[in-house]
Formats: sequence, C-alpha cells, structure tokens
Amino acid sequence: MLKDEVERVRSALADLCEPLHDAFVWAGQRRAEALPELSGREYNWHRTHSIRALAHHRLRKSGLGVWALSGKHSRNGELWVTDSDYSMRVLHALHDRDVPPPGPNRARRAFYHNPPLPLQEKLDGPAFDKLIALWRLDAASGAVSFRIVRPIGKWSFGGKAKTDLDFILPETAVDMRSLHFEPADEGLDEVRLPEEEEGR
Repeated sequence: MLKDEVERVRSALADLCEPLHDAFVWAGQRRAEALPELSGREYNWHRTHSIRALAHHRLRKSGLGVWALSGKHSRNGELWVTDSDYSMRVLHALHDRDVPPPGPNRARRAFYHNPPLPLQEKLDGPAFDKLIALWRLDAASGAVSFRIVRPIGKWSFGGKAKTDLDFILPETAVDMRSLHFEPADEGLDEVRLPEEEEGR
C-alpha cells in the first residue's frame, strides 16, 4: 500500500517540477533586476513577497498542466496549487531544516492533519492529500529549491515536524519519476529520500 501511495505522489508531482522551478528562478531574476537597491538583509521580507507574487503571476500566465493555482493570492500573497488529488501550499522556508508549525489557526491545523501513510483506502473528494512545498532561493546563485512535506499532525515552533513524506522536488519530471523513496530510520511510517540522494 505504501508503494502505491509513493507512486501516486511521484506521478502527481512530476508535472510541477519544471513549472515551479522555472517560475521561481524567473521571479528571483526579475526582482533582482528591477530592485537591486533592495538587496540587504533588512529587505528579506520584501524579497520573499515580491518573488512569490512574481512567481504567482508567471504560473498564472504559463499554466501548470493538470495542476491549477488555488487559494486567495490577495490574502498576504498566499500561493496554493491543486489537482484532483492534492492541495499544496507553497511557503517560504527560513531555514533548510525547519518546517513551519501549524500554529493556533484552526483552518491551518486542519490542513496539517493528513492521515498517516500508508492509506488503507483512498478517500473520495477533491484535494484529499495536503502537501507543503517549502521554497528557498539562493540570493547569490539564483538557484531555487523546493522541499515537499506531507504533514500529519501538530507541533510547536522549534519542535520536530510531524511528517510522513519529506523530499526535495527534482528540477525535472524525468528525475521525479525515477526518484526512489525509503523508510526513514526513525520509523516505518515516515518516508524520506535515501541519504546519498539528498545531496544531488
């Protein structure tokens, strides 16, 4: 059953690899060209919001294949994407190691509460699985990375994230389709990339 769920994730996210990477790299370049004077650390907040807004604009124009933009972008620039099986929040990550906790917001807590894998049966209805894509853009190189997690509960800021999938989204659909997942050492209910593949 776990193998089926991993295959479902792999197939669904393959269509997002190129569009997400292209949009965020373009957005980072566009922002750097347009506003070079706002490059200091005190403008990190502005950089994050600008890049997310430009990426949203680019994705709206270019499309996402079977995926579509969702959420309410006018609400603090939120960027969500969805297909027939998944809903994914695209959030900025402050650090590579952290997954932001759900906090006290009731709707956000509900979003973070997926049933742990492996699922015994697929439930009906749109956007059954909820994923989070944590993006980071290297200011010096312009490279972007997306860490995909599937949250399964609540945790506090600074605490260990409760997830059962945690991997770096490859840049291409071909690489995504050939990605191999293995259970993490901590438990069979959590799936991560093998250690040797994380540094690719």
